[in-house]
Amino acid sequence: MNAFLFALLAAVPGQSLETSTAGDGPAAVRRAVASEAAVHVGSEGQLDVANPWIAEADIRIDGRLDDAAWEAAPLLTGFTQFEPVEGGDASQRTEVRILVTDEAVYLAMRAFDLDPAGIRATLARRDDYGRTDDYVRVVLDTFDDQRRAFVFQVNPLGIQADGLWVEGRGGRGGPVDWNPDFLWESAGMVASDGFTAEMRIPFKSIRFPALPIQDWGLQITRRIQRNGYESSWAPLSSDQANALAQSGRLRGLRDLDPGLFMEINPVLTGSRVGAFDEDAEALRRDPASGDFGLNLTYGLTSNLTLDGTFNPDFSQVEADAGQITVNERFALRLPEKRPFFLEGTDVFSMPQQLVYTRSIVNPVGATKVSGKVGGLSVAYLGAVDDVSGSNPLVNLVRVKGDVGRSSTVGMVYTDRTLRGKDFNRVFGADARFVLADRYTLEVLASGSADGRAGQATDWGSLFLARFNRSSRSLSVSGSFEDVSDAFRARSGFLRRHGVSQADARVGYTFRGNRGAFVENWGPSVEVEGTWNRDDFWSGRGPEEAEVQLNLSGSFRGNVGGFLSLSRSAYSFGPERYEGLFVGSDGEPDGAFAPSSELFQGLHAVRLRSWISRWDRIRFSFGGSWSETPIFERSHGLPADLGQSWGADADVTLQPTGAIQASVGLRHSTLLRKRDGSAYSSATIPRLEARYQFSRSLFVRGIGEYAFQKRGDVLDPVTGRSVLACDDGCTAQTGSDRYDMSVEGLVGYEPSPGTVFFLGYSRQMRDTAGFRFQDVRTRADGLFVKLSYRFRM
Repeated sequence: MNAFLFALLAAVPGQSLETSTAGDGPAAVRRAVASEAAVHVGSEGQLDVANPWIAEADIRIDGRLDDAAWEAAPLLTGFTQFEPVEGGDASQRTEVRILVTDEAVYLAMRAFDLDPAGIRATLARRDDYGRTDDYVRVVLDTFDDQRRAFVFQVNPLGIQADGLWVEGRGGRGGPVDWNPDFLWESAGMVASDGFTAEMRIPFKSIRFPALPIQDWGLQITRRIQRNGYESSWAPLSSDQANALAQSGRLRGLRDLDPGLFMEINPVLTGSRVGAFDEDAEALRRDPASGDFGLNLTYGLTSNLTLDGTFNPDFSQVEADAGQITVNERFALRLPEKRPFFLEGTDVFSMPQQLVYTRSIVNPVGATKVSGKVGGLSVAYLGAVDDVSGSNPLVNLVRVKGDVGRSSTVGMVYTDRTLRGKDFNRVFGADARFVLADRYTLEVLASGSADGRAGQATDWGSLFLARFNRSSRSLSVSGSFEDVSDAFRARSGFLRRHGVSQADARVGYTFRGNRGAFVENWGPSVEVEGTWNRDDFWSGRGPEEAEVQLNLSGSFRGNVGGFLSLSRSAYSFGPERYEGLFVGSDGEPDGAFAPSSELFQGLHAVRLRSWISRWDRIRFSFGGSWSETPIFERSHGLPADLGQSWGADADVTLQPTGAIQASVGLRHSTLLRKRDGSAYSSATIPRLEARYQFSRSLFVRGIGEYAFQKRGDVLDPVTGRSVLACDDGCTAQTGSDRYDMSVEGLVGYEPSPGTVFFLGYSRQMRDTAGFRFQDVRTRADGLFVKLSYRFRM
């Protein structure tokens, strides 16, 4: 089988990371080559690089830096540190050379290291080594608008990571959206005095203005993983809100032209799936079946792209990690992982998530247009979904315009229509203002129209405002959000309706010297309140309030920690419990309305720490104890008081440069405070292992066990059942889940879009928690996928 598989992979045509090329694009005007290399010392403010054009770069991308063309290339050096201690020369010397031809940008990096044995370099998964490996990152602000930039990153072995830097973007990954994948070349190698790397970035892989002469923003950063030190060529300061505004510049680039740009990506898949037949008490497998899909990308201009997909296949996308849901009040947000929806959606980012592409569950086909026209960033996404036999039409439109140096204003429109009768439409306007380089103000105003056949249209509104002060020492932030009860964004993600929320945070960071035992630490205080919307505008008190004191620190050797103490209160009046009763055997005996005094002055303690100091291991752990309400499940209201104990731990092991294994464990126990009885318990271990045979060939396995058990919702005084009564009365009884899943995937991916996948997954159910007796398969599937990305 292995011999057959390797023979098949060898026969598949592909563009390897080392051989991906771009087409010819002769310029109308030829430029002169600089007679000698210029040196640009970033720490001395030498941040303008004159057009480093050459007629032809006879450079082999192998990471060796021995090509003659590099001798005349401008040299960028003089890096300064910005993490974890800001200011001062970098701890290790870095040199970067850059050249531009009619087809591509070339970069050569030499990262010196006085302790080369400490360099961390692995055959890692693309985009997945930011917390484990050393790297050098290149940021190209091709529109020089200080709002959005392309990111290209390599580790010491030339493994790629790429994405889009979006100013104002928060969440996981910070300002960088790592989801887009571009076609470019890279190579790297570890040497006796550090490591070297080379890049070739074709113009066809990036977007830029259609101007005869243009300037680009340019930033180079480097991270040394063993100590967490980060440095940059153009000095960076957290006293400024906009990092891209602190970049250097590539000046006077002329006659850039990507030429004709089109990509065709046909996809062939075959699968055989099985499901458990309850009547026969056996697993029944369907006959093997095949399918065809097609992805198209066309460069309308050098800065505007059209994408389309028909019958997209996402079988290789790994399953979502299990989440503890035994006492959740609201829906859980899951990250988008499907390639078509990931790329080019940065324009849809807003202060509130009015566009959530996972609301498009099973697209039959979709198309999108994204790019920049003048000072306007534009995006359109249209799809035909297939949900429970119906086919809603989805249309999402976003326009965002540049204002001043760093500010933006925008609008959004979403439409989800089913059979021309049921519809949800959302329209909104937002703005992000950067004031005095330090202060950021974001506002969003939105309205919704939600219609059902034969019913009157419901109109709703949303308003949000956020403020932030950027500083390396004193930071201040706050927000206010008001959502009417009728506001619905069915193409977005919004947890709560009919509420007004306000929060504020003040923090101070004390910074030590580089290499000190404590490199930085600081306290912060956060205050948050949530009101029933009518109560807020009537001047009444909040239903929920919390005060939180935090202490965080970073220590020598890339070790960090976070400690939090909080006090909270919940105050819901009896009228909010309408429709809830106390009873037995499904028969109500009286109204359920627990005393609000039960949920006052609740305490919580949370701790989190991480250690990434050893060469082959990263360890993080957290623990918590809290007094918390037990929420009834029909309205998400506090029903009883409990004490919660929680813990989680994650260990990432890299015994060799080609093997990576991650082990995670999450546990939560919730006890009723009234009598100490258990309300819920959940334990979810997860193991993911990956072996990288080469940059293109890998095998991945994932196993997870989800044990989640919860009891009945009971009255905190009498211990009787809580009933939710509408047409009838239903007790909020407990539930047990003992689910197991395994996934295996063999993948060959020489470049994004050119792939061969062979995978298998199985869903199982245990008879009791971790008993592993009479485990029954509920579903399984075997699939094969083959695709090739043609570029013209």
